[in-house]
Amino acid sequence: EIRRREADLRRMLIHRLRQDVTMPQCLEVVTALRRLNGVELERRNNSKSLSPSSTTSTSDNNGNGSSSSSSDHHDLEGVHAAMEMRLQVDFLEARDCWIEGGITKIGSAQAAAVAANSSSSSEKGGGSSSGTSAQAEQILDGIERYRTRCFEIVTQFLAIFRGSFASTASSSTNHTDHSFSLLSMWTARRIQTFLSTLGANIITHVHDTATLRDALDAASFFASSMGRVGADFQPLLAPIFEPRLTEMIVVQWNDGLNGMMETLKACRDAGVAGPLFGTETSSGKDGNNNDGGASSGNHLDGVEMQSSRTPAPPRKLLALPPLARFLNAYLGGLNELRRCLLPGAFPAIRSAQSKLVADAKMSLQANERAVLTPGLRGEAGRLREVASKMRLEFDTCLEPYMTGCLEVALGSVDYAMEGAKAAALEAEKARLAAEKVKAEKEAAERAKEEALRKAKEEEEAKARAEAEAIERAKAEAHEKEAAEKAATAAAEEAAHQEQVTDVGSSGAEEVDLSTEPANNDAFFEDEDDMYGSD
Repeated sequence: EIRRREADLRRMLIHRLRQDVTMPQCLEVVTALRRLNGVELERRNNSKSLSPSSTTSTSDNNGNGSSSSSSDHHDLEGVHAAMEMRLQVDFLEARDCWIEGGITKIGSAQAAAVAANSSSSSEKGGGSSSGTSAQAEQILDGIERYRTRCFEIVTQFLAIFRGSFASTASSSTNHTDHSFSLLSMWTARRIQTFLSTLGANIITHVHDTATLRDALDAASFFASSMGRVGADFQPLLAPIFEPRLTEMIVVQWNDGLNGMMETLKACRDAGVAGPLFGTETSSGKDGNNNDGGASSGNHLDGVEMQSSRTPAPPRKLLALPPLARFLNAYLGGLNELRRCLLPGAFPAIRSAQSKLVADAKMSLQANERAVLTPGLRGEAGRLREVASKMRLEFDTCLEPYMTGCLEVALGSVDYAMEGAKAAALEAEKARLAAEKVKAEKEAAERAKEEALRKAKEEEEAKARAEAEAIERAKAEAHEKEAAEKAATAAAEEAAHQEQVTDVGSSGAEEVDLSTEPANNDAFFEDEDDMYGSD
């Protein structure tokens, strides 16, 4: 009857350990259990001392009796060590029940009741958001409860059992090693259970990065707290949170891509191109098409964005609403990284972005091939025009902008600055090349004009030279003719002079001959007078 009562008392004490007990209460319970173990050990010792074999051993010589008593002593120590180990196992199992009973499982009836109460208290604020917040609060509360209870159990175990084994360390060190090994195995099992439960809850009930960040902070604090007892498990948190972060971002990206594909398909099937066209609200480079104040504000915003290394949004995409909505979804996914940025997720995010760009290109190319199909009804010309324009804008404008935004969102400032410098350098090279081409073109035009002018001047000089040569030839001809005339005149004059000279030399000889006619003339003149007087 007493032994049955002892067993009931042991079960009652162990059951008490399954409840919320403080350190003094826990110490009282363990002390009582040790007393029960002491009673059992004393009973076993008395039963051995009263057995016939023990009586026979005492009647032997002193050597044999001492050896048997020493062996009995070692047996009692082994039994005591086994009882103490069993007490530690019972203690940890009972405290396990206390941990499991105090944590509300997400999705259970109790959790549903809590979520229902929370949603009913905030019906006007939106049921889905309140339910999500309630589940997030349950996750955070579960992490905090798990942390406090695990740390409390470890502290209680070390305070109760480490001191007892330290006193017997001189006789046997294996028991201390067993104690710490047992605590280490229990702690590793509880941490593994916690991580499994946390991973399942995060995958099922966490849908925004704010809650993910809160859960990560709580779990990191839990891990650092366990580090004070040599059980820091912070490196084990990354495989739980990083894939979930990537998944939440990729979900938003895929939603944007699916929305763009559905819009293109609906417009293509209906033969309507209106929803694919929009109004561009800014002019090309700086977008200063508003009034003075607005343009100044845009300029200030642009300066602020440039100073914060955030790429300016390409407003010309507003002329293509499907691409603009796709970009908004992409930027929405990147904005989630502002709340929870985990460096270990960078490779997966970059890989997902590359896959998104490839899928978007394939979708735009498939849309362009589809609208080029003969027999397309509706606004076939505009559909083909916008399909080609969308593909071109995605390659030349949207894809580089997405890459730059991703690097800025991931905190790769050096990469972004290098990219900006490279872009600025390329722009400067393009400007210099354009100026060079323009200068070369102007120089070629000037050279052409100069060549034409020189050719014209040469032609004019040649014409003037020819005219001067003609004039000189004419002058020479006139001079020659004048000289010939002068020579002819001189020759005639000379001939005339010679004739005169010849006449003068022959005049003396002809004087007598001429006197008679002279007299005759005088005679005739007198005769005329004579007849005239008549």
